[in-house]
Amino acid sequence: MNQLADIIISKLEIKQAQWDEEFHSSINDLYGKENSKEAFVMTEEEALIGEVARLQTRLMIFENKEEYEKAAILLSKLNAIKSKLRKGDYDGDED
Repeated sequence: MNQLADIIISKLEIKQAQWDEEFHSSINDLYGKENSKEAFVMTEEEALIGEVARLQTRLMIFENKEEYEKAAILLSKLNAIKSKLRKGDYDGDED
């Protein structure tokens, strides 16, 4: 189950990167700015907070569907990210 979850997450991350690139390209087309991509760069802390929100939403969905094994996998990932945020164990100020 863990391996399957990891494969799915990896594929989702790749797809998200493609969507992000398409988004930035569309912004460049609209505004004609090569540096518009820089305006949308998130710090690691912001990315982690976004990931926490995403995982909490998925966790709630799995719990409501009584898919507790999937929920347990997400909960462990969620706790690891929350711990990282609490410790400040990231490159918080990349600006």
